[in-house]
Amino acid sequence: MINSHSSTVSQVSFVDRLRLSTSALHKQLESLSLSQLIVSPEITVQKYAEYLQIMEPVVRDIELKVYPVISNLISDINRRKKLSLIREDLKVLGFSITNISTEFDADFEIPFALGIMYVLEGSSLGGRVILKNIENQLGFTAECGAQYFAGYKENTGSLWKSFVSEMVRYEQEQGCGDVIIEGANFAFRLIFEYLETGNK
Repeated sequence: MINSHSSTVSQVSFVDRLRLSTSALHKQLESLSLSQLIVSPEITVQKYAEYLQIMEPVVRDIELKVYPVISNLISDINRRKKLSLIREDLKVLGFSITNISTEFDADFEIPFALGIMYVLEGSSLGGRVILKNIENQLGFTAECGAQYFAGYKENTGSLWKSFVSEMVRYEQEQGCGDVIIEGANFAFRLIFEYLETGNK
């Protein structure tokens, strides 16, 4: 039987390993000009819309093709869908949805899918910083034009913690940490490629 202390230690240990193992690709993603611009005072409506246009198919395909794989594991997964928010923001901005195809269409196994979701859910935390910049520089708000980055609003922190808890519980039960890490790095790598090429 795993006592509460050892369970907490295991959770911290795996989350730390996951964060460390994905840090290089995470930093590479953050180093992109568009990633830096989205949190900069120099952001424009055009560049903001470009960012959303690139992320829309990523969010679309993760929700359509990855979420079903873990729908029985993440109890509140339907609450985490934000595709409609990003599309509504683009509508407010006056920009269309692109027809970009992504590689989030394979038959992923559960731990790999969890790694992908870890990246998308983690972006909800960073979205709070982006939201503040969009509000200050462009005047869009969590209610109009910046719904996607508002994410779960006041529930962002608690929903992140509950996801991490369910992910770690599965990792402890299945011993599949390496595959979760592979999925997370896969997601970071693909999002980097879409943002890098889509902004050229």
